[in-house]
Amino acid sequence: MKTYHDNHHWIWENKDFPHFTYQKIPLEQLYFKFGQLQAVENFLTQQDSTELLVDVLENEAVSTSAIEGEILQRSSVRSSIQKILRLDVEAEYSNNYHIDNLIEIILDAKTNLTPLDHERLSSWHIALFPTNQSGLRKILAGEYRTHEEEMRIVSGPWEKEKVHYIAPPSAMMEKMMEKFLNWLNEDNESDLLIKAAIAHLYFVLIHPFEDGNGRLTRAITDYVLAKANLVNASFYSIATAIHQHRKEYYTTLDIICRSQTLDITPWIDWFMKIVAISIDDTLKKVETIQIKTKFWDRCNQHVLNERQKKMIHKMLSVLPEKFEGGMKINKYMSLTHTTRITAGRDLGDLVEKGLVSSFGSGRGVYYQLNF
Repeated sequence: MKTYHDNHHWIWENKDFPHFTYQKIPLEQLYFKFGQLQAVENFLTQQDSTELLVDVLENEAVSTSAIEGEILQRSSVRSSIQKILRLDVEAEYSNNYHIDNLIEIILDAKTNLTPLDHERLSSWHIALFPTNQSGLRKILAGEYRTHEEEMRIVSGPWEKEKVHYIAPPSAMMEKMMEKFLNWLNEDNESDLLIKAAIAHLYFVLIHPFEDGNGRLTRAITDYVLAKANLVNASFYSIATAIHQHRKEYYTTLDIICRSQTLDITPWIDWFMKIVAISIDDTLKKVETIQIKTKFWDRCNQHVLNERQKKMIHKMLSVLPEKFEGGMKINKYMSLTHTTRITAGRDLGDLVEKGLVSSFGSGRGVYYQLNF
């Protein structure tokens, strides 16, 4: 049922939309963080760079899907990344074209800086919905929506849904998207961080497709940030930071969507905090990767069996957190499918080599890596 309001209720109904206004926001600290990451990036080994790239892309794909309520299996995501980047030509990759397509979109957004036009945006949407199906619902993949019903952004259980926003009617999509893409490809903002914030909001407010708008919004955001060329755009993830703070995300959007003015300062301010969080997360990842590399360098000075290597890999995988409860005999037995006697011997050998330390006594003994 069509129920667009005659009175001004949503921001897009403002006669001056989309001529947004905003107050100046200090960005010196954020640029300093980008400088830190760029300095660290210059000293990363090829192996460390690859590990960081895979880790960030994995979190990006998982997070951008989770925001939409879709849970991806991390092992499948990592397999797709390794396949697309050709990191292990001898590996047996999982065949999940849905995840493959998502990774392709993310990489294209972050690395292909050619103008974003209708055709390219359409190809992204088709990649998300190659069968013209969203769940049980038929959609027009690669085409802007044409239905007469309201495009509602809602949350909450069925029949108790909260309406966060009603987007512009479908009849306005062609004209709005023409204007959006012209704006996106023009040199009209002196600071591309600000432009990325506006692009994210602008596309969300239009909501041009029947489905997939959230994932495409985040891809467009990555695209603009990549054009800023402050640091390798594949080394940090806005989607991951948004997913971690999604309650704040929707709260901020709620305020802007219902705004009676075109002042979007609260949104830009929040967005810059999210960018800062994403950079901080990457700096922590780099530190963790370097700790892992140094530890494996120590391990390579000793002869270790495959069981011991598997345990070390497992314990390193949770960094920067500690391995919960430490490694106990029973955990080791379960992980490596070995006997209690062999488990005790393997762990004792790692203690002697100085790679792990034991704590506690009797059945309560547990082991932690020595960094």
